[in-house]
Amino acid sequence: MQHGQGHYLKLEWQGESRRVLVHDPPGAAGRFLPLVVALHGTGGTARIMASLSGLSRLADERGFRVAYPQALGEAGLEDPERGSAWNVGPGLGCPLHPDTDDVAFLSAVVDRVDRHAPVDPRRLFVAGFSNGARMAYRLALEAPWVAAIAAVAGAPVWGPAPARPVPTLAFHGTEDRHIPYGGGVGPQGRRVPALAAPEALARWAALMGCHEGPVRDSLEAHDLRVWTGGDCEVGLWTVAGMGHAWPGGRPYVAGADRPVPDLSASHLIWAFFEAHPLEAL
Repeated sequence: MQHGQGHYLKLEWQGESRRVLVHDPPGAAGRFLPLVVALHGTGGTARIMASLSGLSRLADERGFRVAYPQALGEAGLEDPERGSAWNVGPGLGCPLHPDTDDVAFLSAVVDRVDRHAPVDPRRLFVAGFSNGARMAYRLALEAPWVAAIAAVAGAPVWGPAPARPVPTLAFHGTEDRHIPYGGGVGPQGRRVPALAAPEALARWAALMGCHEGPVRDSLEAHDLRVWTGGDCEVGLWTVAGMGHAWPGGRPYVAGADRPVPDLSASHLIWAFFEAHPLEAL
């Protein structure tokens, strides 16, 4: 079904009729293209994720597909008790759907998109915002098809190391009141404490097998730390003065924190993804 700049695909999953918004760049018919699975935050929708990130416009320029799945729960309701959310773990999903296996669902989304139009199995990536960023971390641990992830305004979740390192690029605003940059519980977020962003990414880098760094760089007022070593690369952009937002994008709802205009997360994410395909299947 056509809708705006994308089209919805349907799939049946665990007795639920689910939809995913897919954006194909011009001239994509029949081509094996990279796929970015873009995950909204709590209460979000596929269309909100497309709007806040600008990934569809970038896909037209760079030639990749984007899939925007929809989590279970009430779409458009930023309420941790009822709003749509990915089932990342205790306290981080929608309580109305506690048994949803979103790792398996999102794997099914990739298969459904591939049946619609072929995707390059070496270049399957995940980018997420807020609760969607947390889901990206979980997919890195549990979904072997993931080549690399990007996490914006989220926090890692923890588990055993995956079979291979998953390159990761994270962005976190210093004034985030949902998932505080300095750690703990934010006044506007879920009641699940997080580590301080630099500590969390250092721990994540170690889990991925990185043993060098961080090397530090900067762009204007914003700071980049990169951990490397072996087959691993993990980066953290510290976004000065920004709250809970997607750098260079749009506020996710009216009245939400404003993104900084001088750093484009989407462009940096795609450059990172281009540099990190799966080496072997």
